[in-house]
Amino acid sequence: MNGPNSYKSVSRRLSSAFVGVVTSVLLVFAVLAIIVDSKKVSSELETRLDNALKLSTVSLPTPLWNLDNTVVDDFIAALFLDSAIVYAEVVWGEQLISSRSAENYQGAQPSNFGDVDKFIDKSSAILFEGNKVGTIRLVVSRESVKRELVMTMIKIISLIVFIVAAIFFTSLLITRKYIARPLAKLSQSASSIARGNLDTPVDRTTNDEIGQLALHLDQMRRSIKDLFSEVHANKEQIEEYSRTLEQKVDERTRELAQSVEELEALGEVSQVVGSSLDLDKVLSRIVRHAVQLSEADGGTVFTFDRDKQIFLLKTSYGVNQSFEEELRRSKISRGDASVIGQASVRREPVQIADIHVLDEYPLACVQQEGYRAVLAVPLIDEDELVGGLVVLSKKAGTFPERGVNLLHTFAAQSILAIRNARLFEEIEEKGRQLARADKHKSEFLANMSHELRTPLNAILGYTELILDEIYGTVPDKIVEVLTRLEKNGRHLLSLINDVLDLSKIEAGRFTLTLGDYSLTELIESVHSSLESLAAEKNLALKLNLPEKLPIGKGDDQRLTQVLLNLVGNAIKFTEEGEICIEALAEDECFIVSVVDTGPGISEENLHTVFREFHQVDGSSTKQKGGTGLGLAISKKIVEMHGGRIWVSSSVGAGSTFTFSIPVRVDKS
Repeated sequence: MNGPNSYKSVSRRLSSAFVGVVTSVLLVFAVLAIIVDSKKVSSELETRLDNALKLSTVSLPTPLWNLDNTVVDDFIAALFLDSAIVYAEVVWGEQLISSRSAENYQGAQPSNFGDVDKFIDKSSAILFEGNKVGTIRLVVSRESVKRELVMTMIKIISLIVFIVAAIFFTSLLITRKYIARPLAKLSQSASSIARGNLDTPVDRTTNDEIGQLALHLDQMRRSIKDLFSEVHANKEQIEEYSRTLEQKVDERTRELAQSVEELEALGEVSQVVGSSLDLDKVLSRIVRHAVQLSEADGGTVFTFDRDKQIFLLKTSYGVNQSFEEELRRSKISRGDASVIGQASVRREPVQIADIHVLDEYPLACVQQEGYRAVLAVPLIDEDELVGGLVVLSKKAGTFPERGVNLLHTFAAQSILAIRNARLFEEIEEKGRQLARADKHKSEFLANMSHELRTPLNAILGYTELILDEIYGTVPDKIVEVLTRLEKNGRHLLSLINDVLDLSKIEAGRFTLTLGDYSLTELIESVHSSLESLAAEKNLALKLNLPEKLPIGKGDDQRLTQVLLNLVGNAIKFTEEGEICIEALAEDECFIVSVVDTGPGISEENLHTVFREFHQVDGSSTKQKGGTGLGLAISKKIVEMHGGRIWVSSSVGAGSTFTFSIPVRVDKS
């Protein structure tokens, strides 16, 4: 029933699709024909109106000149022989000589014909021997055009309906004969085959595509019949294999579920061991999983005290508080008769299948709590005993080998956790020792630098007095020596000052003295101080400053120290060209740059220029001098202002040192 109906619907759909295409094409041509016809009729209507106006301008001049109204009225009446004309009037000057309306428009006023969609209204002057003797107005109705269009549409629609109906029934008959009926037969055969009747004949009388489909269906029927024969022959073997497979799958599923549970537990333990240094938390997690996966009733973890040579309870799971307290009071030693004592000596897992069959067990509380089977795994870290893992069961019997192997893994995690905890304690202690040593070092450097500056300042002072000949005339040879002495002394004083500043910063005794300052004046002051030094090397020291910078708040003396250091370094390492100091205010920050045309800095040395006691090139250091502390101190001063300092450079292209600080620093 479904098959034939289905193919009838296919036939209808094919016919409907074909008819739809044809109908669409016909409708398009019909619309185009109507549009063309409408324009043609409208054009003809206007031509008729123009011809009537021309006839009027030829026929009416003489009667109007002679004021022969009878002739005019007769002419107007003659115009109405054209059914399209609905109104006509003749005016002489401003006087209406004659007017007439069609029967359907009796009583209509001349103003009623102003709708251009319904009427065509035209006027023309009437001339007699070159003089205007009147005006004729004619109005034509478009109703006739509309009526003709309606009749045309009715004819076209009737024709389209007839053509569509003929095409529909013709295509329906063709598709039913050559498609629907063969498919219906094929569908009946397929339905019979689908119900299991594999001996159903298939009609293959046609040689077209449907015949090919029938041929393939018949081949498929024979293949299915052969396949069913093979399936039936092997049915018992498949059923037996299926039953065996189900059992294997169930067993494998249980094993996989257990493995997944074990892996999840190991993963959780590994994550805790790797992410936490809380030994109690880690060991608690380990013993909990050890008890659950070994199907025990309780478990404990002991650490080994090397000084007292006894085991100390660290954590437990699944045991009551009184039992735990009893274990804490017990002194379990290495090598005693307990499982953990024996496991520590043998260095391998030891288990007791049933404590009740023993004459005596060192820990009476174990039997009192109803535990019968006990398994202990020693915790040995690089041949050193660090503790033990113990699980207890209230059922007698040995623990399965899988559980013992799993406890080995948990024991390794426990060892790792204990090792991490010990290393962390050692690192903390070393850190405290290093902090104390660093603080003592900084305090020593600060005090030592202060003590060195006092005698050095005295030496420099007396040297200046001698050079100024306060104590008498100084020979030229001694003047040269004293000059070198003063120069080296000031270099040493600069080094001591840098060490003092650095030691104060590291000791936490370096503070900023905040106050309002003018960045423009600060830069100009540095420029004035170092301009002569640049001139000695024939270098141009330029400024590039905006007209007005906001007033800043910070430690102007320390910022001057930073800028003196940067500009001084630029002058020191630049042999020719210029140094430019640039500044601007942007996003509530001062940005100051020192640009030079020096040798530049290689890429591998850019990240080390701000390190303490570091200079980029050893050979340059020997030639130019320096302590290697200036940039490190400058970096710390800028950072104390809440800013940052950086450098951009390349070999042979000069260097640009830039620092950025907030315009207003609230606290140091």
